Amino acid sequence: MKRIATWSLAIGCILLLTAGGLWAQPKEGWPKSVTIGAAPIGGTYYVWAGGFVKLLNDKMGIPGNVESTGGPVHNVQLIEEKKLDFGMVTNGPSGEGWNGDGWAKGKKYQNQRAIFPMYTTYFQMYSMKKSGIKSILDLNGKAVGVGPVGGTPATYWPVILQVAGVKAGRIVNASSADLNSQIKDGMIDANGQSVGLPWVTITEVETTEAVNVYGVPGDVADKFIEKYPYFAKGIIPKGTYKSNADQDLTTLTIWNFMVVHKDTPDDFVYEVLKATFSNLDILIASHKSAEEVKIENVVYSPVPLHPGAVKFYKEKGITLPDRLILK
Repeated sequence: MKRIATWSLAIGCILLLTAGGLWAQPKEGWPKSVTIGAAPIGGTYYVWAGGFVKLLNDKMGIPGNVESTGGPVHNVQLIEEKKLDFGMVTNGPSGEGWNGDGWAKGKKYQNQRAIFPMYTTYFQMYSMKKSGIKSILDLNGKAVGVGPVGGTPATYWPVILQVAGVKAGRIVNASSADLNSQIKDGMIDANGQSVGLPWVTITEVETTEAVNVYGVPGDVADKFIEKYPYFAKGIIPKGTYKSNADQDLTTLTIWNFMVVHKDTPDDFVYEVLKATFSNLDILIASHKSAEEVKIENVVYSPVPLHPGAVKFYKEKGITLPDRLILK
């Protein structure tokens, strides 16, 4: 009887663990673990991806890791080659990759499929207050950090400066953390990114240093959008940083999406979306920008949706544009 009781207890524990997802076995064709392509450490992507890994592990029993990549352009390339399970991208690099425009230089990256909207990216830049630099219009001849090659800021900040008629003395590519160290040491004059609000690098540096934070002037943003319709104008609300305590900052914005390879199992994508939208609190706890993960925002995707995602959103009553559904 004692042996039977022991076995009963063991079986009960196994059932409990399995029900909780801890010992759950992936279904046929599902990945046993996943890799999420983010961006270099120090940016919103890396923090955000950590929340997504936690969600998949806690709610689906699928472990994962965050890959530090060059950012959206790099993630589009890696998804194309099946070197990532999930890729975090912004609409510009993703859309240009699909169409073979811009950075893609004629090559089409059409293995990517969107699954859900993440948040709006805001183009932001800062300089040390003592430099006197208060706008991108003050950056002629200056050394400007724009993030790593392959990222959205490195791709578009130089173009934004060109549209503004600004000729930087030097464009510097490195991670946000490296560029923050360089600006403190006087090696560069400005550090620019495109991230969600707030950009943690600015909030951290403002605890010890006085800085000027700025975006993209309205007239420059208008000219830029004429050439790059993936973008829109937006506002960094006053009080987001100490530097803009009393005034809103006009800038450029662009959506971010999570994408997968087209061959990812339909039922896996469907279950990922169910888990994601049922547990948004996990994502929001990792970064406030995840409050923008709303079902209706999926229509802003620049590329077609994965079939598993199409099924999910149709069941939720979302009317999907034809461009998002491949026949």
